[in-house]
Amino acid sequence: MEVIQNVVYDTDYSAYVADGGYPLFQAPAAAPKMWFFDKLLSGIFPSLFAKKWAPAGAGMLGGKNKEPLPENQEIKDKELRDQVKYLLELPDDQYNDQKLTSKMRQYIAETEKEYSTVINDYKTHIAPSYREFKPTQYNVSGIFWKSYYAQSYPSYIDALRTRDIFGFHAKWDMTRFIYPEDDAAIQSMLKNRATQLKAEVKDAMQKGITLDMEVEQQYRDVEMIREKLTTREERYFENSFYLNIYEDTEEKLKETGKKLEQKISGYGIRIKNAIQRMDEGFASGLPLCSDELGISRSSVTSSLSGWFPFISNDMVSETGILYGINFHTWGLVIFDRYDLKLPNMNSVILATSGAGKSFTVKLEVLRYLINEIDVIIIDPENEYKSLCQKVGGTYVNIATNSQQYLNPFDIPPKIEDVEYGKGDLLRSQIMSLIGMIQILIWGCTPEEEALLDKALQSTYALKWFSLDNDNYEGKQPPIMGDLMNVLEGMEGGDRLALRLSKYVSWTFGKVFNNYTNIDINNKLTVISIRDLEDALKTPAMFNVLNWIWTKVRSHKKKRMLACDEAWIMFQNETSAEFLFGLTKRARKYGLGITVISQDIEDFIKSKYGKPIISNCALQILLKQSTTSIKALNSLLGLSEAEQRRLVSSGIGEGLIFAGQQHIAVKILASPEEKAFITTDVITTK
Repeated sequence: MEVIQNVVYDTDYSAYVADGGYPLFQAPAAAPKMWFFDKLLSGIFPSLFAKKWAPAGAGMLGGKNKEPLPENQEIKDKELRDQVKYLLELPDDQYNDQKLTSKMRQYIAETEKEYSTVINDYKTHIAPSYREFKPTQYNVSGIFWKSYYAQSYPSYIDALRTRDIFGFHAKWDMTRFIYPEDDAAIQSMLKNRATQLKAEVKDAMQKGITLDMEVEQQYRDVEMIREKLTTREERYFENSFYLNIYEDTEEKLKETGKKLEQKISGYGIRIKNAIQRMDEGFASGLPLCSDELGISRSSVTSSLSGWFPFISNDMVSETGILYGINFHTWGLVIFDRYDLKLPNMNSVILATSGAGKSFTVKLEVLRYLINEIDVIIIDPENEYKSLCQKVGGTYVNIATNSQQYLNPFDIPPKIEDVEYGKGDLLRSQIMSLIGMIQILIWGCTPEEEALLDKALQSTYALKWFSLDNDNYEGKQPPIMGDLMNVLEGMEGGDRLALRLSKYVSWTFGKVFNNYTNIDINNKLTVISIRDLEDALKTPAMFNVLNWIWTKVRSHKKKRMLACDEAWIMFQNETSAEFLFGLTKRARKYGLGITVISQDIEDFIKSKYGKPIISNCALQILLKQSTTSIKALNSLLGLSEAEQRRLVSSGIGEGLIFAGQQHIAVKILASPEEKAFITTDVITTK
């Protein structure tokens, strides 16, 4: 097909078409009649009679004498497709029909035939296989349809009504035709109508009859419209409103039709089934801009504007990325975490194991990378390595047997637009180190904390870092072993030195006692802590987050930080507090933090669980177990319907909370995206 398209679309037919008309083809002229004596002489002198009795145009082009067919030296070694393309692109003064060989002519004919076959095949696929119209419904290729039209409207329609109507949960199409009318002609008609209604009101008053309120309301509406048309506050329109619903079976179609009629009639809009006119209703709903039903009702500008813009329960923003499909309206869920109108750029994803939370994060990461947003991922289960390699990211493995290190003693770079005094950078670094060391040694007393503060200052002083200096360029920071040596030489520091020794020279010495040899300047950086022992995962994640945080603050730009299996940080109060601090302060540095966890209980037990969720503008809740839904309910206050949906949801299905909007969603990925980010699992028998 590609070969056919290239030949057909790349061919210039202008040489064969005169003045934009049809191609001109000349039939060969018939040979003149040869008499008896001519035949006899031609047998004796063949060369003499060859040119005379040759048919006009035979062996000639444009009246020129026949010559031997010249060889196309430039293209004789090329394929037929390339030969035809070359000849048809020649200028008119260089082209000659004699250059078209029989094989080339046959190739052109076959190509044209195949092209026509493909076009006809496309038409066959587009057209329905059959249509069957009945008085109250119709069937198109096995799908049952029903058409409705609006019979009357209330005197006023606002956008809130249309929002609820558009949120009707079914398969349906809406079509509107709007016809502007001449205000002068309408004024005359309204004047007659007002006179008629006024006469009815006066007659009822004279007879002492209670007048129908609908008549009085019509009179007031007519007078109001006349006044506004006169002052040009309103314009007058005729508009047609049609609805086509469709289902897989007749039973479902009847049920959906009843629900639709009840839904719309509740807002004062009367709709009728287009009985005996289903074919016209079907044609009116097609994107052909043809009003076949021709049933219209009058309205003014204010009533008509109630249908615009189309407001519904969809979560759609002008910027951002696609998350999935809205189960309420079957619309798209598009959200921008980095919208400046939001209170923060954070999100939280809570789901049971196997519900699709890692898939959701990968999809989000892939789409934000396209939007030029840098992404950093802390990966406790090595789930993002494949994605990192495919997009050319940086993969860092923090483990006892790894050769990649992060030194917790590195001095953080200065933050842009912040004025520093002497020693401020060192002071903040020492405070951060005290927190991490407390996690490593499982807490310390106030006396030990004061001793540790003094020891850290002495350790940095040995490397020429002091609180009296604010320039640390070119100086090498200390490592954990330097701190242990200082503690051993201090009075009362032996116990602290002993508790730190396993992170210096014993089992875990390589993790925290080495100089940094990695960076995060790539678009995607994945830091894996899978191969670390469980006892080291919390302090290692704390160290990684602190190191990332210092890098982020030094240069402001839009970034995303995904902290998978965040329950690890809740194993220690210091690390949980640090994560909470990040979610509060990240926005002003352009950082959006994604907190991911499958353990809801840890969020409940920690006093920082609910505040962290509250500091996330986007909350994604996927499938939950029956045991975790109660804990989640106490954390977020879910309705009964939301609880049932989360328990019964399939993989990649759940709820998205963004402010006051609660949307049921199915995470949507294209086949190419799904193949790109799905983790391959190899099973053996």
